[in-house]
Amino acid sequence: MSRAVLASPRPDAQATATCRHCGNTFHPVEGRTEYCCTGCEYVHRLITGQNLDRFYALRRGASAPVRSVVFQPRDLRWLEGLVKRAEERAVGDEASLELDLQGISCVGCVWLIDKLARDFAGVRGTHINASIGRLRLRWTRGACDVVAFARELQQFGYLVGPASKLVRTESSAIILRLGLCAAFAMNGMLFSLPPYLGMEPDFPFAKLFVALSFLFATLSVLVGGTYFLVRAWRSLQRRVLHIDLPIALGILVGYGGSIYAWTQASLGFVYFDFVTTFTFLMLVGRWTQLAAVERNRNHLLGLRQDLPPVELVAAEASDTAHRVVATKPAEALDRGDRFCIGPGQVVPVSSTLLGPAGSLGLDWISGESEARAASPGQVVESGAINLSPHPLRLEALEPWGTSLLARLFAVPTPAEWRNRTLEQVIRVYLLAVLAVAVVGGTAWWLLSQDVRATLQVVVSVLVVSCPCAIGVTLPLIDELAVARLRHAGVFVRSETLWSRLARVRKVIFDKTGTLTLESLVLRDPEALAGLATEARVALWQLVRLARHPVASCLREAMLAHGHADVDTAAAVDPAREEVGLGLEWRDPAGRVWQLGRGSWIEPGAAVAGDVAFGCDGRVITWFQVAEEVRDDAVAEVARLQELGRQVYILSGDRAEKVAAMADRLHLARAAAVAGMTPEGKAAWVRQLDAGDTLMIGDGANDSLAFDAATCRGTPAIERGLLEHRADFVFLGRGLSGIRKLVEAAQVRRAAIERVLGFAVVYNLAVVAVALSGHMNPLVAAVVMPASALVTLAIATWTMRRV
Repeated sequence: MSRAVLASPRPDAQATATCRHCGNTFHPVEGRTEYCCTGCEYVHRLITGQNLDRFYALRRGASAPVRSVVFQPRDLRWLEGLVKRAEERAVGDEASLELDLQGISCVGCVWLIDKLARDFAGVRGTHINASIGRLRLRWTRGACDVVAFARELQQFGYLVGPASKLVRTESSAIILRLGLCAAFAMNGMLFSLPPYLGMEPDFPFAKLFVALSFLFATLSVLVGGTYFLVRAWRSLQRRVLHIDLPIALGILVGYGGSIYAWTQASLGFVYFDFVTTFTFLMLVGRWTQLAAVERNRNHLLGLRQDLPPVELVAAEASDTAHRVVATKPAEALDRGDRFCIGPGQVVPVSSTLLGPAGSLGLDWISGESEARAASPGQVVESGAINLSPHPLRLEALEPWGTSLLARLFAVPTPAEWRNRTLEQVIRVYLLAVLAVAVVGGTAWWLLSQDVRATLQVVVSVLVVSCPCAIGVTLPLIDELAVARLRHAGVFVRSETLWSRLARVRKVIFDKTGTLTLESLVLRDPEALAGLATEARVALWQLVRLARHPVASCLREAMLAHGHADVDTAAAVDPAREEVGLGLEWRDPAGRVWQLGRGSWIEPGAAVAGDVAFGCDGRVITWFQVAEEVRDDAVAEVARLQELGRQVYILSGDRAEKVAAMADRLHLARAAAVAGMTPEGKAAWVRQLDAGDTLMIGDGANDSLAFDAATCRGTPAIERGLLEHRADFVFLGRGLSGIRKLVEAAQVRRAAIERVLGFAVVYNLAVVAVALSGHMNPLVAAVVMPASALVTLAIATWTMRRV
């Protein structure tokens, strides 16, 4: 099957529309004016056709586009094993299972999944934890096809996976500390307030109130303060100045100085209420920062399972029959093993094809989007995908450990990222505060010879110069940026992305599936509508199980436009592949239907498209299919360049296709590199990288380049590989998420500069009061939260620009 290289330009590149299903804006093209993708069109037809329209009433705002996830066949053998074990463990007739869930975004999704479950035979109930993306399914043992229910969820855009997400995350571990410290802070303030209101020191309960304030401050340090103390100590052991260091010092100085003042009966600088309040506010800031990123991580499935086990076959196996002698984990394959790979499965190691002939997809490992024919005796690369409708027998030429796929799947231990700018800010802050405290204390000692007054000044300076801007407001800025980007379909998954993103000056794009959409697009859907009913039925039988990119494209279009004869799908024999030529199917009447090369179907037929469809040696119609460049690729690449970023294309595809893409995006040919292996991509990125590269890719062939780049992002969230290495993922048909992320980083930087500017002014003022000897716990207790509120207002106002 052949096809065009790139889709034709849009009729009107400036026009926009709103998708009827997901609510996102998109650029309409001829034949697609109401939906941003065929996936959204298909799901909308399902929802309205089954009277589930309440989903749209319950949905809040736009959701992620469905894309092609609903059409892609998924290997759910792992689920069959989990269901079997769940039913074996069940007590009585009810079994249950917890699964990760991807695609849930609002209460409408919860309602839709629950409605589908209640209407599915054998399902007794569901419980959905939307915050972490977790589904608990209950069913009647032996009376429910759980795998079929998972496939039905996929039809509506929801994917299930093994329950591998962490339920107890770092932010959830802080919640208990946060709740206790809130109680300690309120009680600490309660018993610290009477002296400020005029309670005399000889009041019968005065000593008790101070003792209770000490108790609650001690509990705050033990419960909440230790979180920062331990992390600060560990960072110092690694010779790293972490943001937790000034917070830990503020807690220690406030607590230790207050104990000394209490023992010396100098209640004028007992800051136990400050300790409880400060600890609570710092925990609020840290929880806010962690929860925002963890929510984005939970939007996707957890880490996927390893490759499914392979079937070892007997040596006497033939092309038409083979005997399975054992199963073996793909990671345990060794040289000389003979094994079988089913349709849609990945070849784990480089192998010799024993038979039969088949079609292979290499987009995972080379980025080449076209299928390649393979004959017996040919070497099949590790990572190739079997696109044929029949199994392939292979003999391993290498063990798993030395294979390309093993290297691509290996997740390296991430190197600790040091934010040198933040470390410098912390260093200057600490040195300045300590210097002012020492100089001020020395001056007071020389002038007054009063130990208590000197210590009061020193402790007051160290306490009132607390890093509220760093501990509370900076995490809030991150949370605001992450939350606003989430509404734009960009999910930040790494806490350290912002500091690295500020240095990015070079953006590197993979081509296939990144600059283009992940699947081919049918350019003339009217050709489907013009087919007779019997021809549409035959075409559906040809493409319904096929893995070839062209057949998958036609299958998506038929499902989206309602041309698929799904009811008769299981009642007929599957299509047969003529490797390198096309697909063939014989109907019950004996007619032979074909999809593929026109010269194969009808020799001498005039070429009028990319792929022909015919019957009994006569071409009925031609279809035009092509890679479609993402809606806004040209405009977004130009805007990235306007923002001062250099843009490159790095692809394993053929040189002429990469050059055509460079021309389409108005990039210099020298900025477009083609024919690269995964190792070559990584080497090229390492050579270019000066701590300033952002790699955008979608396939396994990009994973090594991901590891070499400073920052990394992906639009691919269904493959279970790059999304868990990426610092961010972006959804939708366009590339605007990358530019929005860069712009958000710029706004974030402006907000931080304004907050730090206010913090400098604030600290100069309160330190001056402390040095004058007029600072007391009451003033400190008022100005600290007041300064925090001002910095929060500055941050919120500035981040409105995102």
